[in-house]
Amino acid sequence: MGRFTANLPRMENVDLSKAEGMPLLARIVVPLTAVEREAIGEVRGMSREYCAVPLPPAARVVQAERTEGAWVVWYVEKVDAI
Repeated sequence: MGRFTANLPRMENVDLSKAEGMPLLARIVVPLTAVEREAIGEVRGMSREYCAVPLPPAARVVQAERTEGAWVVWYVEKVDAI
């Protein structure tokens, strides 16, 4: 184990029954083939990518990053306290 992960609890020891009502971090992976692209005005090289992402109704997007083959969208569910 690396020196940064030595003090982290192992997943086998996590009691998920105590996590009820807490925010949950999740992700959706959207393949680039599902993404549409449109040019922005007449500026060369500028475009906008978009697609419908099936997020839960109360979710808030935390981060979105583009990889070689997909967009990875990280979001938080149960955001009543945020």
